[in-house]
Amino acid sequence: MDVGRIKETFKIHYKRYDVSDTMIIAKYYHSIRVMDISRIIAKHVGFNDNDAEIAAIVGLLHDYARFEQWTKYKTYGDLKSIDHGDLAVSMLFDNNEIIKYTDKHENYDEIYDAIKYHNKFSIPEGLTEHNNLLCKIIRDADKLDLFYLFSINKNVMPEDNNPISEKIRDDFFKSMCIDRRDVQNDNDNIVLGLALVFDLNFKYCFEYLIERNLIWRIYENINDKERFQEYFEYIDDYIHERVGK
Repeated sequence: MDVGRIKETFKIHYKRYDVSDTMIIAKYYHSIRVMDISRIIAKHVGFNDNDAEIAAIVGLLHDYARFEQWTKYKTYGDLKSIDHGDLAVSMLFDNNEIIKYTDKHENYDEIYDAIKYHNKFSIPEGLTEHNNLLCKIIRDADKLDLFYLFSINKNVMPEDNNPISEKIRDDFFKSMCIDRRDVQNDNDNIVLGLALVFDLNFKYCFEYLIERNLIWRIYENINDKERFQEYFEYIDDYIHERVGK
């Protein structure tokens, strides 16, 4: 895989939009990082070189539609605008833009599935074992970079004065992912962000969080530490338990 050429092709796509907009810039660099993380996870789970390259391509393209979404709707909230996974596969495959990144048609099925389902609440049943595994790799890589972003920018997770909703609390302490449709306020949204850990699949990803101390770096950005301390302690225990298994 010619990584330089593929990144340059993606940059051309990115430059179709307002590259002075910090929200556009952030998604560009997020995509580059997820590309790199996806390749690393793929190698850790035993993918061969070709399949690891495909994982890298999907990592780069998973948010292909985010630039269009922000430009048109001025939000990255799918519930407020359009499902960016669905829009991405439409742009890449209906318009045949995928050919710019790889001409290996035999890989298109897995690329399609991994991009389409990277942002869904859960991976649907019925995918092949390989496609399911690739989806998990991309979803994990995406989440790891989100935790990095949460750790370096406190404005990504704003707080408010509202209590954390009962359903949000109950689902969290059952180690369940939280449905965004249940979120009622900013504090709920912080708990939702933490609960993304429950959807991670690979031991490497939990080790990644520990080695970089990402959970506690996020906690340092929290103003009302007393309100959220039990949530961070619970997540930290969960992560260490998963590493120990």
